[in-house]
Amino acid sequence: MFQLVESIKERGVITPATVRQKKDGRYELVSGHRRKKACELAGFETLRCEVVELTRDEATILMVESNFQRSQILPSEKAFAYKMRLEAMKRQAGRPSKENGVPVGHDSLMGKSRELLATESADSNTQIQR
Repeated sequence: MFQLVESIKERGVITPATVRQKKDGRYELVSGHRRKKACELAGFETLRCEVVELTRDEATILMVESNFQRSQILPSEKAFAYKMRLEAMKRQAGRPSKENGVPVGHDSLMGKSRELLATESADSNTQIQR
């Protein structure tokens, strides 16, 4: 964090944070939490942001993806990020039709989401499951 604060003092924020507008008109920070904190510590009153239109689940997925781009991420952070992303993917898939006998939350839905996530990431389906 100290290095980020010093970098922001010298060069400013290079990559803007990402925010989405909520239904009540306020803005929610999607990615850039560390940059926001570093700006506060550096004494800045504003943070350059990009406003994007996202649903709650899309915002969750974007936040998880932006965290994976960090050079160092703890295994516990990675596990929590995978959990959040899988839950968002499951909500986006929606409720199965009446003809489909698979109840909501069944392992096969989660398994398909894990398989899809494994194809998009460097980790295997088994690693994501763990």
